[in-house]
Amino acid sequence: MNYNNLYGQYPGTPYPAPQAPSAVGKAKEKPEYSKAELVLSVFALIAAYCFVRYVVFHATGFITTGLFMSITTAEVIYMKKKGCKFSAFNTVLTAVLYIFSIVFSITANNLIKSLDAIFLVAAGAYLIYSVGAGNKGVDRYLPFAMTKALFVNPFSGFTKQTDIAADSLSDSKTASNIKYILLGLLITFPVTMIVAGLLMAADDGVEKMLTDIVNKIFSDEMWNVLIQISIALPCSLYLFGMLYMNTHRKDIKELDENNCRQKIFRMRFISNLAVYTAVTPLCVLYVMFFISQAQYYLSAFSGSLPEGYTYADYARRGFFELFTVALINLGVLCFMSLHSKKAGREKPFALKFYSIVLSVFTIILIATAMSKMVMYIDAYGLTELRLYTSWFMVLLAMVFVMIIIKQFRFEMKFAKHLCIIFTLMFGVLCFSRPEAIIAKYNIEMYHAGQLEELDRETILRMSDDGLLAAFNEGEITEEEIESAKERLYQRDTFGKYNISAIVLDNMTE
Repeated sequence: MNYNNLYGQYPGTPYPAPQAPSAVGKAKEKPEYSKAELVLSVFALIAAYCFVRYVVFHATGFITTGLFMSITTAEVIYMKKKGCKFSAFNTVLTAVLYIFSIVFSITANNLIKSLDAIFLVAAGAYLIYSVGAGNKGVDRYLPFAMTKALFVNPFSGFTKQTDIAADSLSDSKTASNIKYILLGLLITFPVTMIVAGLLMAADDGVEKMLTDIVNKIFSDEMWNVLIQISIALPCSLYLFGMLYMNTHRKDIKELDENNCRQKIFRMRFISNLAVYTAVTPLCVLYVMFFISQAQYYLSAFSGSLPEGYTYADYARRGFFELFTVALINLGVLCFMSLHSKKAGREKPFALKFYSIVLSVFTIILIATAMSKMVMYIDAYGLTELRLYTSWFMVLLAMVFVMIIIKQFRFEMKFAKHLCIIFTLMFGVLCFSRPEAIIAKYNIEMYHAGQLEELDRETILRMSDDGLLAAFNEGEITEEEIESAKERLYQRDTFGKYNISAIVLDNMTE
């Protein structure tokens, strides 16, 4: 008798049950969500679209102020709803966001508004991160924290919004309703097209009405809206992911200061002696430079010109070269601090000495450059480039002063003080309305006889800030303003909704 069978079993032995194939991977975990996440998802989508339309695509005013304030308010409400506590530091940072949101309403300057938008996005991301982490101050390792706030956490939760939307729509009744709606639209579309064609043939009024609708659908503005929506979708996922991940922190890896220290320690691979050897020729070169060019460069402090130079040649030749040298020195100092084998708390005296010497030399160069720029401005007036570059040079000088202090006080929280100084300086730049200052200063210098001529063409190319200042001083006419308005991009669509534009419109009506 043959006892063999398909499974090699004896007769009467039950066949083994078929084994299910092993799971290839773990089932995707459903995200945790409540009504707050559903509301946030809708808000994020609307806010993202408004951000793209009223920040990215258009020069803006009151609308953008309201938008950023609304986003900040929604962030605060949602995070408090999720049980997050706001420390005094986070409360101050929230107030800073509200204050800088006002900039869009008080100025018509596109550059300032663009810089302010970048500042608000970065500061807003850090606020969400800081509240979620329970911070009571600026992170000591701020670059690592900003990386997590702007990139790691938001992109870790980039699909959370779609996951929550898919899970909430998976309810049988909701999914069935959506299916029936789509089916009904699909069925009625060809019938609607046939009826529309017949009505257009029967009546001129209907033909005109439907033609206008079709033209609007395929107009440039409609294509702009579609492009804005396509950009807004990833922005919405980013915003939602940022808020979700920072309030559901079990899914993210916390910033560990020990890991940060280890990462910085691993960057130290160059012998200190090699660093000293590399920097010494640079310091010697600066000493030779100051000695050989003392009369040329120190003329700036006395307000006199070296022989054979005009104000334009003297200021231009010196300022931007010294500006570049200051940036190079900042890079050298950063390289020394990051890559020297012995740095940080164990930084030897020699490395501190070289850091101080380079910083002092740079501050002297900045002071010389600023003195030369003051001479140039006194002779030829202000321009946007001169003002912005001077502002940055002052900020750079403050950074080098902090670097010097840091060599004597290692425990000084450099990131904290840098953030405070930058925020204050940036506030001065934004709220001073630079173009208004430039126009008013040049006009006053011209009336005082210190400027040979007033560059009216430059003023007429300014935003409403400069135009308003010039009109108040009586230097431009209503006709010139109206002509300038037609050329100004910032007055397109929503760009005229700021204080300068409204005041100027009321004064020239």
